[in-house]
Amino acid sequence: MSPSYKIVNQVFVIVLDDPHTRNALTIPQFVQLAELLELADKHPHTTATLVVGRGPMFSAGANIKTVAELKNKTSSEILSEISAKNLYLVHLFTSHRKLLVVGLNGPVIGLTASLVALADLVYAQNQKVFMSFPFTNIGLTTECAAAVSLPHRLGLSTALEHVLLAKPLSAAKLHELGLVNRVFDLDDCDAFNDQLANMLTKELVGLDRDTIFVNKRLMRHTFDTQVRAQALQETMSGVADWTANKPQTAFDEIVAGKRKHKL
Repeated sequence: MSPSYKIVNQVFVIVLDDPHTRNALTIPQFVQLAELLELADKHPHTTATLVVGRGPMFSAGANIKTVAELKNKTSSEILSEISAKNLYLVHLFTSHRKLLVVGLNGPVIGLTASLVALADLVYAQNQKVFMSFPFTNIGLTTECAAAVSLPHRLGLSTALEHVLLAKPLSAAKLHELGLVNRVFDLDDCDAFNDQLANMLTKELVGLDRDTIFVNKRLMRHTFDTQVRAQALQETMSGVADWTANKPQTAFDEIVAGKRKHKL
């Protein structure tokens, strides 16, 4: 199921709702997410954009079927099918004018986790939430500027440990380090998503919309500049991994039970 959206007062809510795949996104679905972010940015009456998920996970990252279709591709094909879209997503996340909020209803992995690290505010539904960046498990360089965003938001030592050793980060740890703003204690994802939309609606009352946008841009300027530069470097490094079929082979071995992993 494609990402969808709804408007709740001043909040533009984007919903990932494909629980059968654990919200593992195909390339077309990542493009649809990008298009919704653009739509949210241009909406004349909203102040915040909230991205939420339904089902057991926020997102399992890239869909395995998508990865399987990328075998034996040329550099030009990889640049077109993956690299350009990753850069586009980073651009949209870092240039989004409005307050960009993510509500993690469950674990988030890989590419999607890298995008979450670019949000302004992040909330977790409960202590079952975790973030995982298993790039070394699948023979792939970091994506969507995780090599900059994670050291910035977690600290260099913690980021190195959890990226290089592919160790998941618990909700409690993410909250302690400041990447997650608050961990709720809710069992139902719909109740969590509704509570977030209502909470943001209340918190935006009495605040000047344009000043939110200006202050956000000023506060994020240095970070966003570094992220965009790093995203380009990661993209160029990642092309070699994809053309060598490293992640494609790794996913095949994981599915076949031939490779130990931390996904």
